[in-house]
Amino acid sequence: MLRIAELICLFVLVPLAFYFDFIPLPKFVPLLVVFIYALVFLLRSKTFSRKEFGLNGYRSWPGLILRVVAATIVIVVFSYYLLPDKFLIMPREQPLMWAMIMIFYPVWSAFTQEVIYRTYFFHRYGAAIPNEKVLALVNGLLFGFLHIIFRNWVAVIGATLMGLLWAFSYLKHRSLLVVSIEHSIVGDMLYTFGLGYFFYVPDF
Repeated sequence: MLRIAELICLFVLVPLAFYFDFIPLPKFVPLLVVFIYALVFLLRSKTFSRKEFGLNGYRSWPGLILRVVAATIVIVVFSYYLLPDKFLIMPREQPLMWAMIMIFYPVWSAFTQEVIYRTYFFHRYGAAIPNEKVLALVNGLLFGFLHIIFRNWVAVIGATLMGLLWAFSYLKHRSLLVVSIEHSIVGDMLYTFGLGYFFYVPDF
């Protein structure tokens, strides 16, 4: 029960607190704090295999490439038709900012989120939710729920779909590096083609 209470606190109450502006801090602060906590917890855990930080025997590169290409096509189509005025706006009008996002998003955002939402989540709460498919389902839904901080349904629905995909990928392969790579590429495509508009808050 303690682990479930912790899960609710970290993955439900904290996003809600930011959504309702109960926490007067930039949103990167709790992300950084929870990331450090999760990383230290994993490194100190005697039951955690550090192989999960790397490829961990991953060989399904064609599947990853196919998923990334499919996601990119969806992003391009939705960006062009939903936000035609913002299509490719960042690389065209803010090339330096765009380049910085391409470089730093994979480490600052994608990797930190994957440590918390995939590696820590599956290791910490696997015993509390022993059915692995249910665990992955809950994980994907909570990842989508986090995105209520962006205050739009495009971010929530998109993140939920990708969160479910990455949750079941992590369940199968147990590779932080792989899900971080995939998350990084998809995120960079969002900001390149214009859908990043839905995933932006000024104090992040």
